[in-house]
Amino acid sequence: MNAPAEDPRDPRFRSFRAVSLGVYLVVTIGFSVLIIFSVYRSVLRMTPEHLPPAELQSEADCLKGARGLFGELELQRQKQGEEADVRHSDQRFLQFRVGWLKRKRALESHCALESRENVRAAFTSLDRVLDLYTTASVQFSGAVGPTVDDFKKRAEP
Repeated sequence: MNAPAEDPRDPRFRSFRAVSLGVYLVVTIGFSVLIIFSVYRSVLRMTPEHLPPAELQSEADCLKGARGLFGELELQRQKQGEEADVRHSDQRFLQFRVGWLKRKRALESHCALESRENVRAAFTSLDRVLDLYTTASVQFSGAVGPTVDDFKKRAEP
């Protein structure tokens, strides 16, 4: 049998290794906590609270309001390519999104979604449309925005 190999770690540096590991863990965990806190705070700012139930509207009024909200969303999506700085149109869409969500939550508070299956399904679809439009706006501004901005700059008289 071979004799066991000597430990390559010099015992004189044991305290240095312990301090280095401690500093590494503190910095890594601290940085991770800051990132998690920042994301959490950002999500809270972008997600309005659900409002308590308010005066009940008719199902037809709730669906009319949902169609109006969809119209706002569609209009904002169409405006993205017409804006002066298309490259940053996703930021404007995200700001619009917060206000739009507040209006949607206010409408939901008047619609008793838990007892109206058709209205709840419409609002669920509207949420899905918002999610898809948000994704599309980010992709549009990143992929198409610089080219559109370049074209607009070159096409000016």
